[in-house]
Amino acid sequence: MSKFNTISLDAADTLFFIKDGLGDSYNKILKKYSNNYESRDISNSFKNFFNSRKGLHFSGLTGRNLVAAEKKWWYELVFDVFNELGMIDDFDSYFDDLYEFFAKDAWEIFEDTLPFLEEAKKRNFKLIVTSNFDSRIYNVCEHFGISKYIDCFTISSESGSSKPDPNFFYKSLSNANASLENTLHIGDNPKLDFLAAKEIGLACYLIDRDKDNSPSENRINSLNCIWDLIC
Repeated sequence: MSKFNTISLDAADTLFFIKDGLGDSYNKILKKYSNNYESRDISNSFKNFFNSRKGLHFSGLTGRNLVAAEKKWWYELVFDVFNELGMIDDFDSYFDDLYEFFAKDAWEIFEDTLPFLEEAKKRNFKLIVTSNFDSRIYNVCEHFGISKYIDCFTISSESGSSKPDPNFFYKSLSNANASLENTLHIGDNPKLDFLAAKEIGLACYLIDRDKDNSPSENRINSLNCIWDLIC
């Protein structure tokens, strides 16, 4: 019998992913405005600005104030990208379309996500989401029919901190009334998920769906591999 009774999950690139990739997704919405950008350039610029930015987290904000702060954070990031690459005419309209696109239609669910969630509930695991995300996650999860499996969401924009800050993991555990010793975290990012979880003594598996990688002590290539490792 497993010592774990709770599974913490990252969201983006763990449960679902950007189906066309970031650069192509940005360009898909750009077609209405311009054809002068390469997807690779957009992706590279985005990555640089995203990685150098303060995390997507706010303190003491709820409701409309939180939604406004989230959108402003993304607006400034995307503005920086196109300020570097060449500004779009009517940037504000483009950004509004892009922001709405990433509220649902930009995403696709991994084929192993639903079977994993269903199996976890059959085995009576508590499932919690621990993700650097904004409040659009609720719409995305509802769209894919996975909200009903999640017992507790902890997202960075609502929490005052974000991964890899240990406080974010502790907050997620507290929100779910889960213990460190009996919780397993699964995520795709070596730094934000695996190393950050390990730093506080939280068991973690890194998910890497590259078919060339076989499951190992700390790495899985499908969510459903986890049952053979912990049960």
